[in-house]
Amino acid sequence: MNSELVRKLYERIDALPIVDVHTHVDWKTGTAANIGDILSYHYYTELTNSAEFQHGEFPFGDPQELTRVILPKLALISNTVQHDWLMTISREYLGLDPDQWRPENWRSIFDRSVVVMDRPGWREELIARCNIRRVFLTNQYDEDLEGLDTTFYSPCLRTEPFTLWFERADQREGIGAFLGRPIRLTTDFCAGIDKVFAKFMAHGMGYAAMSIPANFQTFEVSDEDAQRLLDKMVGGTALDDDERRAWGAFAMNRICDACRKYGKPFHLMIGVNREVYAHGVPSGMDLFDSVNSMRGYDYLFNTYWDVRFPTALLSDTTGLELTAAAWIRHNVYPSGHWWYSNQPTDIAREIRRRIDTVPGKKSIGYFSDAYYLEFILPKFRMYKFELAVALAERMERSLIHPNMEPFRLDDAMELAESLLIVNPARILNIPGL
Repeated sequence: MNSELVRKLYERIDALPIVDVHTHVDWKTGTAANIGDILSYHYYTELTNSAEFQHGEFPFGDPQELTRVILPKLALISNTVQHDWLMTISREYLGLDPDQWRPENWRSIFDRSVVVMDRPGWREELIARCNIRRVFLTNQYDEDLEGLDTTFYSPCLRTEPFTLWFERADQREGIGAFLGRPIRLTTDFCAGIDKVFAKFMAHGMGYAAMSIPANFQTFEVSDEDAQRLLDKMVGGTALDDDERRAWGAFAMNRICDACRKYGKPFHLMIGVNREVYAHGVPSGMDLFDSVNSMRGYDYLFNTYWDVRFPTALLSDTTGLELTAAAWIRHNVYPSGHWWYSNQPTDIAREIRRRIDTVPGKKSIGYFSDAYYLEFILPKFRMYKFELAVALAERMERSLIHPNMEPFRLDDAMELAESLLIVNPARILNIPGL
C-alpha cells in the first residue's frame, strides 16, 4: 500500500459532502443527548453482552446507569471497528482521548457528553462540522411526518407491515384505521398502500424499503388467490407456510405497483433471520443465512423492469450474486454494505468487486445505518478510507498492468464522487444535489 497516495486520496474523498441513503435517525431529535444514548446502540450492547454475558437486562431507560454498566466492558471490544467509531465520536465531538475512557471516569465522561450533546444548536453544529448534506430515514406508514425538514431528510416507507406482518390482527387493524375502513378486500389493501404512498410523497419520499428474510420468493399471485388468503386471515385462521409466502409475494407486487405509479425506488435489504439468539439484547438477536439466493427475485426484477431496486445483502456468499445481478440487470443497484457486512474486511472486498465489474454509474457506495447523526461521520470515514485504498491500488496497477488503461488521480476522484454523491442523487432522485 502506497501510504502517501492513500492519504492524499482519503483527504480529498473525506472533503466530499455526505449523502446517507439509509439510517434509523429520529428526525425529531436527530442527535444523542448524552453518551448513554450512543452506548445504547445495539452494536455496543450486543458486543459487550457477547464478550461478557450480561445477566439480566441492560438499564436502557437510564442513560447514566447504562454508561456506568457498559463503559468498563468496552476494553473487551477494543479490537473492533465499533470501538473505533466510539473513539472517533469521543475525540471529534467530546474532545476526550481514548486513554481517558477508564471505568473510574464514567461519570465525568457522561457529564462531558451532556455539556456537548444536550446544548442548544448541537444538531446544526454537528451537521455543519460533518458536512452532511442529506439523510434518508426509516419510517412506518402511520408515523406523523408533519414538520419534517424535507431539505435535509427524506422519509422512507418500511413495508413489512404490508408484506410480512399483515397476518397479525393488530397490523391489519392499524392499516385499516389509517385507510379509514377495515381491510376486507384486496382492493382495500391496495387502497391502503396508495394512501400511504401519497402521504409520503407529500413529504418528499425517498423510497420504499423492506428488510427481507432469507430465501424470500417473488411470483405472480392472482387477486382471487389473494382474496382467499385475506378472507382466511380476517376470519382468524392462521396461514400455512405456502400461503404465507403467497401473501408476501402478492403484497410485494402491490408495493412495486405503487413504486411504478409514483416513480420511487424499492430498496431491498435481503437475508436477515430474526430472533435467532434467545439470550440477545434488543436488536442483537438477529443473524443471517449463508444459504440464500437472489433467484427468488427473478419475477420481481423481470416484471417490474421500470422500477429501480437498490439492493443490500447481509451474507458475503451472496455478494458476487448481487454484483452479477447489477452486471446484467439494468434495474438492480448495489447499495452500501449492510449490518454484519459494514466493516472494513467485507467493504474492501466488495468495493473492488463492484469497481471491477459493475458500471460506474450504478453503485451506491455507502450508507451508515446510523441511529444518531453522531455515528455518520465515523462510519463514513471507515468506508472512505477503504475506498481510498482500493482506488490507490487501482492507480498503481494501471501503471504496470498490461490490459489496464491509465487510471489517474482525477479518474479516482470522479469515481469516488459518483459512488458517494452522483449515483445516489440520480438513482434515488435526490433534489438539490
